[in-house]
Amino acid sequence: MIYKLYPYGKRKAFNVTYDDGVQQDVRFVKLLNQYGLKGTFNLNSALAASEFEWIHESGCVVKRLKTEDIPALYAGHEVASHTLTHPYMHDLTKEEILRELSADKANLEALLGQTIKGFAVPFDYYSELIAKCVEECGFEYARISEESHSFHPQKDDYHWRATVFHCCKELEDLTQQFMESCEELALFQIVGHTYDLDIENKWDLIETIFRQISNQDDILPMTTIEIIHYLKAMDQAEITDQSIQNNSNLSLWFDIDHTVREVKPGERLFHISI
Repeated sequence: MIYKLYPYGKRKAFNVTYDDGVQQDVRFVKLLNQYGLKGTFNLNSALAASEFEWIHESGCVVKRLKTEDIPALYAGHEVASHTLTHPYMHDLTKEEILRELSADKANLEALLGQTIKGFAVPFDYYSELIAKCVEECGFEYARISEESHSFHPQKDDYHWRATVFHCCKELEDLTQQFMESCEELALFQIVGHTYDLDIENKWDLIETIFRQISNQDDILPMTTIEIIHYLKAMDQAEITDQSIQNNSNLSLWFDIDHTVREVKPGERLFHISI
C-alpha cells in the first residue's frame, strides 16, 4: 500500500490565508507564532503606504498596517499580493488589471527582498481575464473568494479555493472533521480578515482552533505557496508497482506498507509492492 504524505511524513496540511494587512494582524500573527502555525497574508501596498482606514458598518475602525511594519510582522509567513489599491475589478480593462497586479507585486518585492508568488482576489469578482493577467504577471497561483468546504487539494492553481471562511457557521464542525479525516493529502485552509474577529467576537474561537490543530502530530503547518509547490512536485512523481521516481527538486514523502519513506529529489525508490 502506498499513501502520499506531506513533508516529514505528515498526513495533513494546515494554512490560514488572510486579506488586507490590517492592524489586527499583529494580534493574529502572535497567535500563529505561539502555536507554531503558518499564514499567508495578502496585502495592498498602496493602501499600506497611505495607512488607509475605513469604518465598518459595525462601527469598527479598520486601518492598514504601516509599510515599515510589514517585514518584521510577517517574517516566517508568506506575503502575497491583493492588488495595489483593492479595487472592484468588474469593469477594469486588461491594462488596469495588469497595473494593479504588477505594481503591487513590484512594491512588495522591493519591500521584502523576495519574489511574491501568490495573489488573492479582492472582493468576490473573478474572471478568465483576471486569471490570465495573474499568470502573465508571473504569479504562481490565485486564491479566489469561493469556499470549497473540502479537504481535497485544489487542482487549478489559478482558481484556488480555501476550505472555509472563518465566520462560516460550519467552521467548528469542519475543523473537527479535518482532524478526524483519513483522506490522502488532506488540506484545511481558513480564509478571512482579522478585523472580522473583532467584529464577530471570534478571537477565542480562532485560538481554540489553533490550539487544537497544533496538538495534532499528523498536521503540518504550511504556507499556500509551500502547499502548491509540494503538490506540483507530487504530481510529477512516477509511481509504479516496482518503484517511485521523484522527478522534482523537493523531497517527497510516502507511507509504504506502514513505513514512512522519504524519496529525495531525482531519486528512484525500488522494491515497492502496491
